[in-house]
Amino acid sequence: MPSCELCGKEALLVVAEIEGGEVEVCPGCAKYGVVKRRAGKPQVLPQPLPKPEEPEYGIVADYALLIRSARELKGMTQEDFAKLLSEKESILAKWEAGTLKPSIETARKLEKKLGIRLIELDETISVKLDKGRSDELTLGDFVKVRKRK
Repeated sequence: MPSCELCGKEALLVVAEIEGGEVEVCPGCAKYGVVKRRAGKPQVLPQPLPKPEEPEYGIVADYALLIRSARELKGMTQEDFAKLLSEKESILAKWEAGTLKPSIETARKLEKKLGIRLIELDETISVKLDKGRSDELTLGDFVKVRKRK
């Protein structure tokens, strides 16, 4: 049985904060501080579940041309369209010039207003590596094996 860190008495211990430090003491010595929890097994906090991987989205390469041509087909000026989107006209001009890329949320709003597709899945290669393997990719990571008939 464990013993108290203050008096040495063998008893069921509690963790108490005494004079700024946490010590394992008997219930008799616990009166000298503030009891935090029962001593013994350390508290095990539940691990959060891993989040499922979501696909990453990106803006298409020719977004500037798509935005400008769709706006012109609707017969709207930059000023009118900027008011419809609740954006500044200068921001819209930068999107149409291709100097500023809209965020994913803004691109979704543009897609709804103009009836075009601006968002696509990112085509970057993401390979999950098993534990114990190196970060280097091998030919086997890319080859699809076909069985002969």
